Amino acid sequence: MTLAKEQNITKLSLGELSIDSSRLWEQIEAAQHEDSDENQVGLIIEQLIQNQNAIESKIDSIVWVKEMLESELAAWRQRRDRALMLYSDAIKAREDSITQIKEMLLHLHESGLILQRSIGRECEIEIRDNPPSVAQLNIDIESEEFPSEFKRVKIFPDNQTIINAYKAGIDVSKYAEIKIGKQVRFKRKKSKNK
Repeated sequence: MTLAKEQNITKLSLGELSIDSSRLWEQIEAAQHEDSDENQVGLIIEQLIQNQNAIESKIDSIVWVKEMLESELAAWRQRRDRALMLYSDAIKAREDSITQIKEMLLHLHESGLILQRSIGRECEIEIRDNPPSVAQLNIDIESEEFPSEFKRVKIFPDNQTIINAYKAGIDVSKYAEIKIGKQVRFKRKKSKNK
Protein backbone atom coordinates (compact mmCIF):
# COMPACT_ATOMS: atom_id res chain seq x y z
CA MET A 1 0.00 0.00 0.00
CA THR A 2 1.31 3.45 -0.82
CA LEU A 3 2.14 6.07 1.80
CA ALA A 4 -0.70 8.26 0.49
CA LYS A 5 -3.22 5.45 1.06
CA GLU A 6 -1.85 4.80 4.59
CA GLN A 7 -2.15 8.49 5.44
CA ASN A 8 -5.68 8.47 4.03
CA ILE A 9 -6.63 5.54 6.30
CA THR A 10 -5.43 7.40 9.41
CA LYS A 11 -7.55 10.43 8.44
CA LEU A 12 -10.73 8.47 7.79
CA SER A 13 -13.44 8.31 10.43
CA LEU A 14 -14.64 5.03 11.91
CA GLY A 15 -17.76 5.23 9.74
CA GLU A 16 -15.73 5.82 6.59
CA LEU A 17 -13.41 2.93 7.44
CA SER A 18 -16.40 0.63 7.99
CA ILE A 19 -17.87 1.64 4.62
CA ASP A 20 -14.46 1.09 3.02
CA SER A 21 -14.30 -2.41 4.58
CA SER A 22 -17.70 -3.28 3.12
CA ARG A 23 -16.55 -2.06 -0.30
CA LEU A 24 -13.37 -4.17 -0.07
CA TRP A 25 -15.38 -7.28 0.90
CA GLU A 26 -17.62 -6.70 -2.12
CA GLN A 27 -14.52 -6.43 -4.34
CA ILE A 28 -13.17 -9.73 -2.94
CA GLU A 29 -16.49 -11.50 -3.57
CA ALA A 30 -16.72 -10.04 -7.09
CA ALA A 31 -13.12 -11.03 -7.84
CA GLN A 32 -13.79 -14.62 -6.72
CA HIS A 33 -16.81 -14.90 -9.03
CA GLU A 34 -14.97 -13.37 -11.98
CA ASP A 35 -11.93 -15.64 -11.66
CA SER A 36 -9.73 -12.55 -11.28
CA ASP A 37 -5.96 -12.56 -10.98
CA GLU A 38 -4.81 -13.96 -7.62
CA ASN A 39 -2.46 -11.00 -7.21
CA GLN A 40 -5.43 -8.63 -7.53
CA VAL A 41 -7.37 -10.55 -4.84
CA GLY A 42 -4.24 -10.61 -2.67
CA LEU A 43 -3.90 -6.82 -2.94
CA ILE A 44 -7.54 -6.35 -1.98
CA ILE A 45 -7.11 -8.70 1.00
CA GLU A 46 -3.99 -6.76 2.04
CA GLN A 47 -6.00 -3.51 1.86
CA LEU A 48 -8.76 -5.13 3.90
CA ILE A 49 -6.30 -6.23 6.60
CA GLN A 50 -4.78 -2.74 6.76
CA ASN A 51 -8.26 -1.27 6.88
CA GLN A 52 -9.21 -3.63 9.73
CA ASN A 53 -6.05 -2.63 11.61
CA ALA A 54 -7.03 1.02 11.11
CA ILE A 55 -10.54 0.29 12.44
CA GLU A 56 -9.07 -1.38 15.54
CA SER A 57 -6.76 1.60 16.06
CA LYS A 58 -9.70 4.00 15.67
CA ILE A 59 -11.73 2.06 18.24
CA ASP A 60 -8.79 2.10 20.66
CA SER A 61 -8.34 5.84 20.04
CA ILE A 62 -12.02 6.56 20.67
CA VAL A 63 -11.92 4.67 23.98
CA TRP A 64 -8.62 6.37 24.91
CA VAL A 65 -10.10 9.83 24.24
CA LYS A 66 -13.24 8.95 26.23
CA GLU A 67 -11.12 7.75 29.18
CA MET A 68 -8.93 10.87 29.01
CA LEU A 69 -12.05 13.07 29.02
CA GLU A 70 -13.46 11.15 31.99
CA SER A 71 -10.18 11.65 33.85
CA GLU A 72 -10.21 15.37 33.12
CA LEU A 73 -13.88 15.52 34.08
CA ALA A 74 -13.11 13.88 37.44
CA ALA A 75 -10.34 16.43 38.05
CA TRP A 76 -12.67 19.33 37.17
CA ARG A 77 -15.37 17.92 39.44
CA GLN A 78 -12.84 17.71 42.29
CA ARG A 79 -11.84 21.33 41.71
CA ARG A 80 -15.50 22.35 41.63
CA ASP A 81 -16.23 20.42 44.83
CA ARG A 82 -13.26 22.03 46.62
CA ALA A 83 -14.38 25.49 45.48
CA LEU A 84 -17.97 24.72 46.51
CA MET A 85 -16.74 23.57 49.90
CA LEU A 86 -14.83 26.83 50.37
CA TYR A 87 -17.87 28.87 49.35
CA SER A 88 -20.21 26.66 51.39
CA ASP A 89 -18.05 27.16 54.49
CA ALA A 90 -18.04 30.94 53.96
CA ILE A 91 -21.80 30.96 53.35
CA LYS A 92 -22.49 28.80 56.42
CA ALA A 93 -20.33 31.02 58.64
CA ARG A 94 -22.29 34.09 57.56
CA GLU A 95 -25.65 32.30 57.89
CA ASP A 96 -24.65 31.21 61.41
CA SER A 97 -23.70 34.81 62.26
CA ILE A 98 -27.07 36.09 61.04
CA THR A 99 -28.87 33.37 63.05
CA GLN A 100 -26.90 34.34 66.19
CA ILE A 101 -27.82 38.01 65.72
CA LYS A 102 -31.50 37.10 65.35
CA GLU A 103 -31.40 34.77 68.40
CA MET A 104 -29.72 37.49 70.47
CA LEU A 105 -32.37 40.03 69.44
CA LEU A 106 -35.21 37.57 70.23
CA HIS A 107 -33.62 36.87 73.64
CA LEU A 108 -33.32 40.61 74.34
CA HIS A 109 -36.98 41.11 73.35
CA GLU A 110 -38.18 38.16 75.49
CA SER A 111 -36.18 39.57 78.40
CA GLY A 112 -37.89 42.94 77.95
CA LEU A 113 -34.65 44.73 77.09
CA ILE A 114 -35.74 45.85 73.61
CA LEU A 115 -39.17 46.77 72.30
CA GLN A 116 -41.08 45.01 69.54
CA ARG A 117 -39.92 47.82 67.26
CA SER A 118 -36.52 49.47 67.69
CA ILE A 119 -35.66 52.42 65.47
CA GLY A 120 -32.18 53.61 64.52
CA ARG A 121 -31.17 56.66 62.43
CA GLU A 122 -31.53 54.85 59.09
CA CYS A 123 -32.80 51.36 59.95
CA GLU A 124 -35.20 49.63 62.28
CA ILE A 125 -35.58 46.20 63.85
CA GLU A 126 -39.04 44.72 64.25
CA ILE A 127 -39.89 41.61 66.23
CA ARG A 128 -43.06 39.98 64.89
CA ASP A 129 -44.84 36.64 64.83
CA ASN A 130 -44.13 34.14 62.08
CA PRO A 131 -47.07 32.73 60.10
CA PRO A 132 -48.67 29.79 61.94
CA SER A 133 -47.38 26.28 61.20
CA VAL A 134 -48.34 22.81 62.39
CA ALA A 135 -45.75 21.82 64.98
CA GLN A 136 -46.94 18.24 65.38
CA LEU A 137 -50.01 16.06 64.86
CA ASN A 138 -51.75 14.88 68.02
CA ILE A 139 -53.48 12.00 66.27
CA ASP A 140 -52.33 9.48 63.66
CA ILE A 141 -53.16 10.62 60.13
CA GLU A 142 -54.41 7.09 59.31
CA SER A 143 -56.89 7.22 62.19
CA GLU A 144 -60.61 7.45 61.34
CA GLU A 145 -60.82 10.39 63.74
CA PHE A 146 -58.45 12.45 61.58
CA PRO A 147 -60.72 14.60 59.35
CA SER A 148 -60.49 13.87 55.62
CA GLU A 149 -60.49 17.59 54.76
CA PHE A 150 -57.07 17.81 56.43
CA LYS A 151 -55.58 15.07 54.25
CA ARG A 152 -54.04 15.40 50.82
CA VAL A 153 -53.78 12.31 48.63
CA LYS A 154 -51.30 12.29 45.78
CA ILE A 155 -51.84 9.79 42.97
CA PHE A 156 -48.98 8.89 40.64
CA PRO A 157 -48.17 6.02 38.27
CA ASP A 158 -46.07 3.12 39.51
CA ASN A 159 -43.59 3.11 36.63
CA GLN A 160 -41.60 0.15 37.95
CA THR A 161 -44.73 -2.04 38.07
CA ILE A 162 -45.57 -0.98 34.49
CA ILE A 163 -42.03 -1.91 33.34
CA ASN A 164 -42.20 -5.24 35.19
CA ALA A 165 -45.54 -6.03 33.52
CA TYR A 166 -44.06 -5.14 30.10
CA LYS A 167 -41.04 -7.38 30.78
CA ALA A 168 -43.41 -10.18 31.78
CA GLY A 169 -45.09 -9.94 28.36
CA ILE A 170 -48.23 -8.11 29.45
CA ASP A 171 -49.58 -5.58 26.92
CA VAL A 172 -49.42 -2.18 28.63
CA SER A 173 -49.80 -0.09 25.45
CA LYS A 174 -53.29 1.00 26.52
CA TYR A 175 -51.82 2.64 29.63
CA ALA A 176 -48.26 3.63 28.77
CA GLU A 177 -45.79 3.96 25.94
CA ILE A 178 -42.64 1.97 26.62
CA LYS A 179 -39.39 3.46 25.35
CA ILE A 180 -36.19 1.46 25.00
CA GLY A 181 -33.19 3.66 24.27
CA LYS A 182 -29.68 2.75 23.27
CA GLN A 183 -26.53 3.32 25.24
CA VAL A 184 -22.84 3.19 24.47
CA ARG A 185 -20.61 1.02 26.63
CA PHE A 186 -16.83 1.17 26.59
CA LYS A 187 -14.68 -1.64 27.92
CA ARG A 188 -11.13 -2.79 27.70
CA LYS A 189 -10.28 -6.28 26.52
CA LYS A 190 -8.68 -8.49 29.12
CA SER A 191 -5.00 -8.93 28.39
CA LYS A 192 -3.93 -12.44 27.40
CA ASN A 193 -0.51 -11.91 29.02
CA LYS A 194 -1.86 -11.59 32.55
